[in-house]
Amino acid sequence: MKRDLSRREFLKASVQAALGGFITVNALFKNPLATNVDPTSPLLGRVFHHDTIIYKEPSFSSQVKQYLKMNEVLPLGNEVMGDAINAHNHSWFEVPNYGYLPANSIQPVRRQITAVRDHIQANRELGVISVPYTQAWTADPSKASEEDYQLFFYGSTHWIVGVYSENNGDIYYKVREDRWGDIYYVEANHVALLNEDDLLPFSTDVPPEEKMIEVIIEDQMVIAYEYGKAVFMSIASTGILDDGIDLSTSPGSYHINYKRPSRHMVHTDLIGDNDNDNELYGVPWVSYFTSSGIAFHGTYWHNDFGTQRSHGCVNLPIQAARWIYLWSQPVVPPSQEKFVSNKGTLVIVT
Repeated sequence: MKRDLSRREFLKASVQAALGGFITVNALFKNPLATNVDPTSPLLGRVFHHDTIIYKEPSFSSQVKQYLKMNEVLPLGNEVMGDAINAHNHSWFEVPNYGYLPANSIQPVRRQITAVRDHIQANRELGVISVPYTQAWTADPSKASEEDYQLFFYGSTHWIVGVYSENNGDIYYKVREDRWGDIYYVEANHVALLNEDDLLPFSTDVPPEEKMIEVIIEDQMVIAYEYGKAVFMSIASTGILDDGIDLSTSPGSYHINYKRPSRHMVHTDLIGDNDNDNELYGVPWVSYFTSSGIAFHGTYWHNDFGTQRSHGCVNLPIQAARWIYLWSQPVVPPSQEKFVSNKGTLVIVT
């Protein structure tokens, strides 16, 4: 399959300037990705780490205006270009009436209180956290202690298996964690349930052999092609060398062979007040392409795209990972937790 890179530099610059870190190149995306969150709701930022700094200008040399705490949520204004955060990312966000934050210090989020359902169809439905973060209780919330919870973060995906109502009228969805099978209770209006239309594949008229994904480690970019033409590009974070251990994403030719819309993964980034800092619950839109478990997936625990920092996987903005998941082969039936196939979309890592 011949690659057409004549527009690569233009696309790369466009992606760096695009809110969300990805673009579709043409109109082949026939089924727009429903976010299940009102895009007109105010854009917010969830702070990743303690002592995050708001600067007076989008520059690390400008005056320090304020220090922030982990998981603090604040309103965001315009996205602007400023000092380089890494070699491939110059994005900063305005904080109205305060200053500017480097984009890698926050997760862009929204807050939508969703309509609550009184039952779950077909024993389970996929849900997306629609608020910056929410408490996931490990027991009946009326009986749980103040520490008996994990934090589930915006954009993470979870299998909802039931509805629980308390005597005071509060309604929770029961989440079955997919690694150990543990049950968590999450406020129902903090979860947007996805319907089958939200999970339909697109560009299905394109023959599978005419689709290909390229991962360019030097540029920290992912490009999707149809008939040799670029149709999608996203900034990414691939694997890193860490303490002498090679965690890099290995160059080579692969095929997507296994998908899950939600996965409990293990990671070492501190992302919140969870009991174990390496627990990543509900990692969204996972498309594996090696037998060792390397995958494309959405990322809510960092926004540091453009630099190598993963444990081998290709970290993507959540909506970009969802695009790859629904565009590529194999196709996963909407209510299925995982799907394995040896006939998936070609992936070239260079």
